[in-house]
Amino acid sequence: MDTSTVSHENIVETLLDMGLKVWEKGSVKRIYMTCEQFNKITNNDYNLNDNNNKIFYDFKKNAILRSYKGKKAKLEFQY
Repeated sequence: MDTSTVSHENIVETLLDMGLKVWEKGSVKRIYMTCEQFNKITNNDYNLNDNNNKIFYDFKKNAILRSYKGKKAKLEFQY
């Protein structure tokens, strides 16, 4: 998938079509994914441990972010 042409609506639709679920708590709304799922939608070839890396789409930021070992999440892709 060419992520440069993916809109907010398309990325959410793509993630939901992959069987992923929306997670909400308070004002936080995200879709969590595994490294394999992240690679599939971004055409990356990351080899990351899913236990140490939390990858998620953030609705407010309209971006995919990654947190390593509970540290502050860093931007991976901005839509």
